[in-house]
Amino acid sequence: MKKLSLRMRLTLFTMLLLVGVSVIFTLSTIYNAQFSYVVPYLDSDIDFKELEVSGNIDSSVTASQAASADVPDEAGGYELYTPDQMAAMTVMSSSTAQFNSISLWIMLAIILGGGLLTYFLLGRALKPVRDLSARIEGITEHELSLRVDEGKARDEISSLAHSFNTMLSRLAKAFSGRKRFASDAAHELKTPLAAIKANIDVLQLSGDPTAEEYRRTIRVVQKQTSRMIRLVDDLFAISSQRDYDFSDAVDFDSLFSDITAQLAPRIAEKKLSVHIEPGGLVTTGNSVMLTRAFSNLIENAVKYNVDGGKIDIASSAGDKGYTFTITDTGIGIPQEKLEHIFDPFYRADDSRSRKIGGAGLGLAIAKDIIRRHGGTVAAAPGKKTGTVFTVTLPRIPAE
Repeated sequence: MKKLSLRMRLTLFTMLLLVGVSVIFTLSTIYNAQFSYVVPYLDSDIDFKELEVSGNIDSSVTASQAASADVPDEAGGYELYTPDQMAAMTVMSSSTAQFNSISLWIMLAIILGGGLLTYFLLGRALKPVRDLSARIEGITEHELSLRVDEGKARDEISSLAHSFNTMLSRLAKAFSGRKRFASDAAHELKTPLAAIKANIDVLQLSGDPTAEEYRRTIRVVQKQTSRMIRLVDDLFAISSQRDYDFSDAVDFDSLFSDITAQLAPRIAEKKLSVHIEPGGLVTTGNSVMLTRAFSNLIENAVKYNVDGGKIDIASSAGDKGYTFTITDTGIGIPQEKLEHIFDPFYRADDSRSRKIGGAGLGLAIAKDIIRRHGGTVAAAPGKKTGTVFTVTLPRIPAE
């Protein structure tokens, strides 16, 4: 069975309401007319002759017939009606029947007329909805730049159109981000593959490659293969939608010590001094993923620091959770680029980033992991130079 339209459903609901109201109103009117006017009228003094002369009673009703009528009284006996009362009863009986009939016809007219009027008015009222639906149907995934007209009424339909336009803007931004992500990922994968292919082609063009040429080509292939493996791992980490197990007790003092120990060779290479301020903070989460997130942040502070620079790692507890700051004395990030550094494949200094290494996914991965733990991460310029990363995480006691 085909579903009824919204217009028809609203019309039926309105007609049911009209039926209920009309029936109640009609019955109450009939009741009030009977007991508020008929009974007092019968109890009053009626001039039979005036009624007969005026034609309001049937002349066939005689005094003898009226005198023969009796009805029970309140005491259980019988009370004889006078001719005048019988004449009044005849008049009121005829008038009551006529009044009831007219009331019922008026009730039916109100119900039918109200239903038709409701159907017509609902058609006018729902026309903007039909127009909005038609405009929305014309928008496809390839035309997300289109917007529906919000109108000037500022009513519920206008609010719905505004919400739909807002959703389109978000979808367009999401699709654009996905497309840019795929393009950047393809570009990052193409670069090492092109390097490998170029070195192999050079080796093939050489008539009699020497052992050193073979070794050099193998080193290039190994380096570029390792780069692709890291890139694929990062892509998998940032695009994976699997849920984490948030049941580990994470000791942040131990976590920061382990990370700096892993980065010790690179820290020593740049002669950096690292200071970790113990906070004694512990929360519940995924220790592996949190280690990776903070490792990416600290590694970023190492990669973009100056020789002989400093890295300070501080922790503090507040009413709402924990706050961690990672401060470096590196080259810093321009203010206008800070809001983009957590986007996948974004590089504040593309040429320097490629020289140092990395695909621009480390900070994006860190942000995703911290977000899944219910926290936030932000970057700001240092007091004099460098960058300050601030991470907030909720305090979740271990069970």
